Amino acid sequence: MELAKEAVLVVLKYGFTELNLNRIEALVLPENAASQHLLDRLGFPQEGLLRQYEKTRGQFDDLYMYFLLQTEWQDGSMHNKNTSI
Repeated sequence: MELAKEAVLVVLKYGFTELNLNRIEALVLPENAASQHLLDRLGFPQEGLLRQYEKTRGQFDDLYMYFLLQTEWQDGSMHNKNTSI
């Protein structure tokens, strides 16, 4: 799990500082509890459930949408969750 956390933090830093993105999103299958837990730990709010959003292996899957805004990342709210790089 720590490797996944480090990877997400590197992507966030690059996206917000180098690409100057305002928002970074993550889509997660409802049965993927580990990814949901990681995003929760990193301070990503869950925006909602996208019903039958993506077709994979011949079926439509629901996905949870998580997001983080640049201002939330910059103000250190993420870093209060023990997420320093």
